[in-house]
Amino acid sequence: MRALKQSLAVAAAACAMAVMPMAHADNDKMDVNKFVTMSDSDKDGMVSKAEMMKMMEKMFDKHDTKKMGKLDKQQTEAFLKELMKSGG
Repeated sequence: MRALKQSLAVAAAACAMAVMPMAHADNDKMDVNKFVTMSDSDKDGMVSKAEMMKMMEKMFDKHDTKKMGKLDKQQTEAFLKELMKSGG
């Protein structure tokens, strides 16, 4: 379980680094309000690290269709597209 959480943390960081240049290049596609609404489980208007990781884990699991705890290139691409679409 700890390894999975570490993998998700690394995946989240990698996604953020990959997504940020794209988000800055096309601000019209970035919907921060949608992202906060999706992630903010305690409805305090902010996204905690725990809330962020919970959302990332849920998205990761959705794209890990083979339930291997890993995403191949195609699954990673779909994960990143969904992340961008949700405002991440």
